[in-house]
Amino acid sequence: MLLTALGFILRGAPIDAPAVEALNRAHTGAWGQTADAIYFTLEPVPAAFLTLLILITIAVVLRSVRTAIVFGGTVALTWLPTAAIKVVVDRPRPDVPTVVHPFTPAQVDGSFPSGHTAFIAALTIAFWFLLRGTRGASIALIIGTLSTVIVGLAVVSDGLHYPTDVLASIMWAIAMAPTARWIMVDVIAPRLERYRKRS
Repeated sequence: MLLTALGFILRGAPIDAPAVEALNRAHTGAWGQTADAIYFTLEPVPAAFLTLLILITIAVVLRSVRTAIVFGGTVALTWLPTAAIKVVVDRPRPDVPTVVHPFTPAQVDGSFPSGHTAFIAALTIAFWFLLRGTRGASIALIIGTLSTVIVGLAVVSDGLHYPTDVLASIMWAIAMAPTARWIMVDVIAPRLERYRKRS
């Protein structure tokens, strides 16, 4: 609720529009191509396929379908609700005439929060939960944090999101992921296990 309220406030007061214009001016050369590639690669369908690939890898390497399902559910329950928030808030994207390098094709859905950033943040936290208690947890957290920052810079540089869209996504992921994991571990996974045993 708080995130939605913040979205409505920012919808009427795009206080960070100058930051979008400034970062968009740097959207040239190798960085511009990289930022575009990041956006296209993390669109919903490719992101879903990436998550599925990770799930299969987890199931095979750890020999645990349950662990893979918990991981995937944590990502999904953290990431997918941002699509509903976008529809409710319906914050317009940054004005195309104000950016030097407009993105093609134009994106007409809501801007707040950033689904791309929410996905990477959710993935980062899910990996941290998966590796918690091992040396890999801190590595996953460092790599994931850097990736989240890069994705956030990319979507703002593309002229598609405000910095506050990115920050809202990170805040949402941090707040929602523990609840999502609890739902998967304590509610859904046990029911799936009982169903499997009955079958």
